[in-house]
Amino acid sequence: MKTKILIILFIFICSSANAQKIWTLQECIVHAKENSITVRMQSLSQQNQEIKVSTAKNQRLPNLTANINQTFSFGRSASPADNSYQSLNTGSTSLSASTTVPLFTGFQIPNEIAAAKLDLQATIADFEKAKEDIELSVISSYLQILYNKELLEIAKNQLVLSRQQSERIEAMYTLGKTSEAQVYEVKSQIANDELAIVQAKNDLQLSVLALTQLLELSSPDGFDVETPDTDTDFLLPANPNYTYANALSTRAAIRADEYRLASSEKSVKVARSGYFPQLSFGAGYSNNYYKINGYSNTPFSQQLRNNESKYFGFYLNIPIFNRFATRNNIRTAKLSVKNQELQLENTKKTLYKEIQQAYYNATGAQEKYKSSEVALESAKKAYEFAKEKFENGRSTTYEFNEARNNLMKTSANLSQAKYDYIFRKKILDFYNGHRE
Repeated sequence: MKTKILIILFIFICSSANAQKIWTLQECIVHAKENSITVRMQSLSQQNQEIKVSTAKNQRLPNLTANINQTFSFGRSASPADNSYQSLNTGSTSLSASTTVPLFTGFQIPNEIAAAKLDLQATIADFEKAKEDIELSVISSYLQILYNKELLEIAKNQLVLSRQQSERIEAMYTLGKTSEAQVYEVKSQIANDELAIVQAKNDLQLSVLALTQLLELSSPDGFDVETPDTDTDFLLPANPNYTYANALSTRAAIRADEYRLASSEKSVKVARSGYFPQLSFGAGYSNNYYKINGYSNTPFSQQLRNNESKYFGFYLNIPIFNRFATRNNIRTAKLSVKNQELQLENTKKTLYKEIQQAYYNATGAQEKYKSSEVALESAKKAYEFAKEKFENGRSTTYEFNEARNNLMKTSANLSQAKYDYIFRKKILDFYNGHRE
């Protein structure tokens, strides 16, 4: 009895493991953002820039260094006892510690901190852009699966019609109302329809594989997507300029270049700090212990009391001439600003071109979808007429198959136009800041 229970549990676990999980579009997007290698790499870049911000801020802190040195001397040298030269073996231990505090650096440190913070904002925007890109890729792959599913269903329906036609032709052939050639024509059409199903299944499997790879899943086995309500409303923005105005404030790529431009402007101020004097505060402590072999040496504790040295002071470094290094650093920084200005302008122009293309692609897909609906209605009526004529013996198998193939082609065109329009419209929604 226990063995039977274990077997049943094992079968249940295996069947549960192999059961299909139906993924919604939102689940796919969330999973891809969390697991995409590209997104995760961009997250590491953001963390790296956060460390750079911390490093820039820490420049304001005092530094502290300590040194311990032990030396041994042999041969003729000045005696620490009476300063006379003798052949001696001596040992010396020295201790020191020092600190420096920057007081004024020509505004270098605050500008470096500001530049690092702006670079951090740019990497955050890059991180958002990586997520936006993966989201669009997931939407495209998801819709491709839905499109291939519809093509598979269309192919299956065509096979059903062909088999029904074959049954009628064979019945008519038995009654002597048709020729044997028409029987083989129908069988040939069935074979073609079966081949179309095989091709449609392969296309569907490839599209599923593409999406699971985007999701970083180990295998496409057991993966399926939910078929949502495809509301093909025909409401588009009034013109590309409206979408472009929204995209300027929402697209991460624009924000990233704007932050980098502001950072490059701060870098000019960092370079100019080389013209300013720099003031710092310093303090230190040092001590020494000497030992001469063969002599009576002062005790260690007493030497530490007698030999200690302390100091503190203010240090002003005034630049006078540094071989035009500061001037050239400023020139280089200004060129970086101009280059970043051009980069921002190019990003904006590229965005505007993308929005224009997306808008006119959506408009074209919209018109194509409407035309495909009309064409499908006409193809259905033509097919019904051809079917009726064929069943009454007033048309050939070729004419009937031509009407049927035209219906299949028109149905496929409508599905393609529908999902192409949905995708184009989602891109426009994306540019307008409407996210999933």
